Amino acid sequence: MTNWVFHESDPMGGAAGEAYANTLKSPGMQPEHVLAREAIQNSVDAGLGAPKVTVRFRQRSLKGKAKTEFVRAAELSGQAVRSEALELPSPNCLETLDVPSKSLELLYVEDYEAEGLSGDPHDKGSNFYRLLLSLGDRSKARTEKGTGGSYGFGKSVYSSSSAIQTIFAYTRFKGEDGVEKTRLFGCGYYKSHEYRGNSYSGRAWLGTSKRQDEQGRTIVDPLEDKKADNLAAKLGFPLRGEGETGTTILIVDASVNLSDIITGVEDWWWPRLIEHKLDVEAIDASGQVFVPRPRRNEQLRPFIDSFEIARGVATPKTGMQKLNPLNRLGELNLGTCGFVVSPLNAQGSPIVRADRCNTVALIRAPLMVVAYKPFSETAPVVVGAFIGSEDIDLVLKKSEPPAHDRWDPDSQNLRDVDGAGKDVVNAVLSRVKAGLKRFQSEAAPPAPAKQKRLSILERALGSYFRPTGTGAKPPPDPASSLVHLEFSKQPHATATPDGQLQLTSSFKVFLDAKADDEPVKLRVRVSCPVLEDEGQEGDDLNLTIKVTGVDAEPDPEDHRLFRFTMTKGDKAHFGIQSESYDPAWTVRLRPEIDDEAVA
Repeated sequence: MTNWVFHESDPMGGAAGEAYANTLKSPGMQPEHVLAREAIQNSVDAGLGAPKVTVRFRQRSLKGKAKTEFVRAAELSGQAVRSEALELPSPNCLETLDVPSKSLELLYVEDYEAEGLSGDPHDKGSNFYRLLLSLGDRSKARTEKGTGGSYGFGKSVYSSSSAIQTIFAYTRFKGEDGVEKTRLFGCGYYKSHEYRGNSYSGRAWLGTSKRQDEQGRTIVDPLEDKKADNLAAKLGFPLRGEGETGTTILIVDASVNLSDIITGVEDWWWPRLIEHKLDVEAIDASGQVFVPRPRRNEQLRPFIDSFEIARGVATPKTGMQKLNPLNRLGELNLGTCGFVVSPLNAQGSPIVRADRCNTVALIRAPLMVVAYKPFSETAPVVVGAFIGSEDIDLVLKKSEPPAHDRWDPDSQNLRDVDGAGKDVVNAVLSRVKAGLKRFQSEAAPPAPAKQKRLSILERALGSYFRPTGTGAKPPPDPASSLVHLEFSKQPHATATPDGQLQLTSSFKVFLDAKADDEPVKLRVRVSCPVLEDEGQEGDDLNLTIKVTGVDAEPDPEDHRLFRFTMTKGDKAHFGIQSESYDPAWTVRLRPEIDDEAVA
């Protein structure tokens, strides 16, 4: 017989059930992204050393007879009768269990080529115990390199994704005798509560009938083998055959958006995906399949380029990309950075998301992006990828909080006599920041030459704006000129698809508010010379120049020269784009109003 067993409160206390569900409920990112991060991390940690782990998110929506049969098999009436005491958020499926026309949403998270929930279910060192029965056991985080978490808190992502904080786990694993076995177990993680005069911790389990151990403590064992498979089939699990080791978690009453899960997989697991060490797919209730395609995600492309530079599988392009190994800390190899200047989109903005400009993707052994860490607020926009070395993987892992979303040098898990762990994390963050800012400085185009305001132009404009009266007036100080040139977009070099560079910029010319109302005839020339040794100017690049706001006439013999007439209030807008040029070159944009500007 299977039924739900609610754990009576221990006189010595213990964690309430809701503690298992609440740990990752508010980590500062979209819930589907948290699910994608943590569920895959649990599966990757349970990998058997196979070339890759496969993870599948599968939705089902039940109505009518199918819903009724599922509710009966899952024994959800056990939660429904005490739903008022559980104080679950509304709406939830317990409110409409007896309404067949109201759909019940299920999400199955399946992994394959993984170890499964092996070991004695009540041995605190077993995979089964760590995932389903313990909270905050970070022993793996303190002792094992190369893993993402420890089953300490990552499990909470499943129950927190359920509106009724209820999950089922169905697993196939190889026992100590080499024989494969299956197990099924239900878990509920609720608030502590009173019910019919008894006090309960909020933890509940569905398995075999409860028994007492020698100390009189309640024990609930999982269903195994044929019994497990029979109930799994009734709950909609795909049954696992010989060799299909791994685990499926069923999240009951899961209202999640599969496309957001796929976006989360792309955002956080692209390093492992492009290394062909992870396969992920999502299948909605209609059978439509979604798969992550990080290389087609334009916003991720600069990070992927940075990662491949850091990995040594791509050669950085001079001026726009850089390989930056971090200096060693004593005998420790810290890791390697790759940096890339972000290309611009058609509107002239960086293609990366605004909140990821000048950030570095922090990555270690599991190949999940821990965080997109910002390191600068200046231009040009640069992004990067840092890959921590094996030497410091355990230190970085210990520095991560339960959500695994940053490397914290002040983490309590790093406390040691000489502060070595803290020094490692501080060294990584400070050297990545220094490397990014240094590359920004190297990649920035030289500042435009100061605009020439020649004396003949100044004297001519002075004659237009000189007040009436007797006696000659001195020419105005050039600094107080009534003609202004102002950059709307500073000169900026961006990469072209063929690996060359292209300079773009825009500026406007206008008259000062103090100018007279008389029209002024101006001539503006824009050049873009290549700087040679010792700063000498060489050949000019060809420019595409668009002028709006005034009726500008291009010179028939010099495409860089424009003549126009303007009055106070007019603005001449110049948009500039250079021809492609070698990334090794340094160029300078030079806009000029020359001494023949006034007719």
